[in-house]
Amino acid sequence: MDRDQAPGAARTSFADRHRAARDAVLVSQRGRLIEAMVECVDGKGYSGTTLTDIVASARVSRSTFYEHFANKEECFIEAVHTGVDIVATRIAEELAQLDADADATAKIESIVVTFCRTVATEPDFARLVLVESFKVNQAAVGYRDLAVDRFAELYRLFYDQARQANPALPEVSDELIALIPDAIGERTRRVIVSDGPDRVPDLAPLFIQFVTATLGLAA
Repeated sequence: MDRDQAPGAARTSFADRHRAARDAVLVSQRGRLIEAMVECVDGKGYSGTTLTDIVASARVSRSTFYEHFANKEECFIEAVHTGVDIVATRIAEELAQLDADADATAKIESIVVTFCRTVATEPDFARLVLVESFKVNQAAVGYRDLAVDRFAELYRLFYDQARQANPALPEVSDELIALIPDAIGERTRRVIVSDGPDRVPDLAPLFIQFVTATLGLAA
């Protein structure tokens, strides 16, 4: 059963938890400028987005913009940072919702499902991080790559926990584990471009199968 549909009022829904995490990041003037950047790039692309577009969408003055960012490029990079941080925060929060004795497979499923659902819930940020960042500059791509490395570290951690519980599991190299989030990220990017972010949650079962098979956890 989906945790959002579980009986009892002690747990809030995925949507409520997501909204709280998002508001905590974007409620300030700086956050409004970042959100405006994301919306404008989604509509016009980075090259077509102007400072006038951003401040108009954020409903602030140019001087306010320059209090927070040196230029459009810096604002874009910070928007990539923010999108990555929203995903990381949501994954951490959903992992915290699991039972204390949850096994590695349950934790991997939580990571994958939360990632896919957050992409669909934040389509503009998803396009910015997974599609537009590659068109703009290396700084944005570098932060996106750091985020992918975070996923690899989580998979490493949970697989090591699984091996402690079941020593018969084979050793898996860091290099192989690092390929898992790379592959998921690339497939997600392609689906965003071809079908839209709202189709990404449909990929969650396939991604889970891929991760567990790669790590020898499928059985």
